Amino acid sequence: MTTKEIVVELIERLPEDLLREVQHFAEYLDTKSQHEEWSKASLEYLAERYTADEVEYTPDDLKR
Repeated sequence: MTTKEIVVELIERLPEDLLREVQHFAEYLDTKSQHEEWSKASLEYLAERYTADEVEYTPDDLKR
């Protein structure tokens, strides 16, 4: 039996109030997963464009 099948069986036995909790948790996991994908893509994008000869700025440079 797959994980999905096991979860479906468990869900079918739960009362409505607990189903809402399962829904909220599943939505949280989905959002978290999407956020992690975007973060990874952003870091990869930055890594592709950042080179070893990139100028390093100091806090004093930012004050100007």
